[in-house]
Formats: sequence, structure tokens, C-alpha cells
Amino acid sequence: MYYLLLAMLLTLTGCASKQPSFSLVIDPLLPSVINYSGEIDPDNVAAFEQSIANSSTQITSLVITSGGGDVFAGIRLGELVYQHKLKVLVDKVCASSCANYIVTASDNVTIKQDALLGWHGGALQPLLYDPESIPLHLKGMKEYVKRWAEAERIFFDKVKVNQAVTVLGMMPGLNDKRNTPLYSYDQQTLKALGLHITFEDKQATVSKTGEEIVQIFSLSPEVLDTLLLQHAQRLQQL
Repeated sequence: MYYLLLAMLLTLTGCASKQPSFSLVIDPLLPSVINYSGEIDPDNVAAFEQSIANSSTQITSLVITSGGGDVFAGIRLGELVYQHKLKVLVDKVCASSCANYIVTASDNVTIKQDALLGWHGGALQPLLYDPESIPLHLKGMKEYVKRWAEAERIFFDKVKVNQAVTVLGMMPGLNDKRNTPLYSYDQQTLKALGLHITFEDKQATVSKTGEEIVQIFSLSPEVLDTLLLQHAQRLQQL
């Protein structure tokens, strides 16, 4: 349990290792499209916001490749996507904070062929752990997680996506079937949770090196309803 919780505290603020160097480009030939590649962190998101503000042409689309990063920076980037009603195109990968806050913020998302989309938790993840199992030296994260949970709740209320999308793949009944770092859901489930995603091809699950990265959960409406009910019951613990 210690290692599971430690992974939560580290990877949910990151999953940013092995990312490409940060790049932010507005193509002169496509001045309405901004390309964001690399880690989601406060400085990079500030540069993104400044680029939109300074652009002489209205930015209407975001092309993104990111393995995630800082959760609060991710929420801010998602707020900008929502505010400017940007179309989102996932080029190579969108995981962790990118999946949590970017693809959920747009009502027009396209996942390119072979691009990976995957979740691995969110601010509500502590609901899935027994509080007594948390080591004392990690309980100092309580205020951080509380602040994160409130920011995340406000964000998902705004974008009208079910916050459970971030953690359903970790719930009992699904988590014990998972053997990949990331998870996603079939298109019917994604739509039911409030997302608007089109895949150019079938959902990609394998990295370019052949490693299984994403597990797709195909959930019937009945199973999804059961999981959401269980999730709602856990929320009452907050």
C-alpha cells in the first residue's frame, strides 16, 4: 500500500518523465492552430496563455502531445481550452494531467491514429485507499490533496464532465483486471461521462516500442451505472 500511495503522490503531479523538450509553436501557415509539446508545468502553461493573448489571429485549435505534469497547471491549461473553445487534436500522447484536464475541457477532440490517450488517477484517488494504511510522513500531503480536490471539482463542474473519469479504472472490479500503467474507456462510456472524442482509428494501446501502455475498459451501461453509484457513495465520505 505504501508504494501504491507513493506512486499516486508522485505520478499524479507528474508522469512527465521521458517527455519531449517543451515546444510551443504557432505555424505561420496555420495561424489559428497552436502546437504544444512537452510537460505541463506553470511556466509552459503561462507561455501558452501569453501566446494566445498576443496572437494577431484568433487561436481556434490546440495540437498537443504531453505525458502530463503539474496538476494545477493542467487545470489552468484546461480552463484556457474551455474558455477559448479550442478544438483539441492529440498528436502522439495525452496522459495523466493531459487526459484529466485537456481532452475533458473541449467539446471537439480528435485522437490521431496511433496516438495514446490514458488516465491513471486524480484528486479523488485517496477515496480508494484505507486512511489507516497511509504512513504518517505522507499524511502531510493532506492539505495539498484537499486543495487539489476542490480545484478539480470546480473544473469538472465547469466543463460538465463526470469527475469519475479520472478514477473509474482504479475502482475495485476494474483495477484488479488492469496490467497497464494507463487506462481508458470505450467510446460509449466516454460519451456517457461527458467527453466528446473522435478517434481517427481504433484506440491505440501499444507504444511505438511495442509495450502495452493503455487498457481499454468496455463498460455496459449497467456496469457503468453501478460503478458511478459506488463512486458517489465514496464521495459522501468527503
